[in-house]
Amino acid sequence: MWHIGIDLHRRMLVMAAVKDDGEVIDPLRIDCQDTAAILQVVEDLRPFRAVIEASGTYRWLYDLLSPHGTVLLAHPLRLRAMIQRRAKTDKLDAQLLANLLRIGQVPLAYVPPKNYQHLRDLTRCRARLIRGQAKAKNNLRALLARQNRAAPYKIPFGPRGLAWFRKEDFGPIENLVRDQLLAQLEHYAHHVAVLDRQIGQVGKDFLQVEALLDIYGMGVFSALVIIAELGEVERFRTAKQVGAYAGLTCRVHQSGGHCYHGSITHQGSPWLRWVLVQVAMHVVREDVALRNFYTRIRKRSSAKIARVATARKLAEICWKRLRRWHEQHGRKAA
Repeated sequence: MWHIGIDLHRRMLVMAAVKDDGEVIDPLRIDCQDTAAILQVVEDLRPFRAVIEASGTYRWLYDLLSPHGTVLLAHPLRLRAMIQRRAKTDKLDAQLLANLLRIGQVPLAYVPPKNYQHLRDLTRCRARLIRGQAKAKNNLRALLARQNRAAPYKIPFGPRGLAWFRKEDFGPIENLVRDQLLAQLEHYAHHVAVLDRQIGQVGKDFLQVEALLDIYGMGVFSALVIIAELGEVERFRTAKQVGAYAGLTCRVHQSGGHCYHGSITHQGSPWLRWVLVQVAMHVVREDVALRNFYTRIRKRSSAKIARVATARKLAEICWKRLRRWHEQHGRKAA
């Protein structure tokens, strides 16, 4: 059995391999566009196991190699915590991955199934568009503030409010800026609508969304973001692991009798943290238990800390609901 370590970059990759008996091959540098050369290398080394360090570009290589052998994903942060070296090169990184794979010491990262990955791609794209839309609206509000004006409507970006923006004269330069911002809003609104239709189609396969919609303030989109980012809920053994995965747990530094709790780790999915914080602020308005939890923490700390703690509690609630749904419905979910 060959064990292949792959150091992947945007334009090229380096492959190193070591056999069970210690035999090695010299690391190879291959252009990422030359998929035929990549496949030829792994074909010559079959049977093989390969490991790739998790990054934003790993998916194409994972899909390319998976039909030919076992492909694993290494967790980058845990990998760095394990290894401390003075020298760092692409060849050394690939050899290190191969040797760790050979002795079974690779810290593994989660690889979501394709249907979850597709849902992630759609929901993240929509979230980016919504952020752009919010930025354009804030710039329009700033334009009004600079001229000491106010929109005459309670909803300034509804149909009547947008019509008022178009008719109002702000000055030659300001009018040009306004037109560009209004064009951005139209652009974002169109593409959000397109994505909503596609998300609605894909979301029909994720029946477990019904487990989250009973939570006040939880819409279909927010529920699908949580489902997509968590992936298969069976991989979490405890609710605390979900909070840690979302990066909503505190950093801890302990030595002797001293224990210091710092800010949250910010590890894991930023999209999951974002949606949990957004929904948490709606939930505390109606859910008595979570509102009391939020109020109790806010009294002894701050609103920001209370908001994050409530989001962490909400993550645990969502996981428990999804796990219960899976137990009741078996494997009907996507």
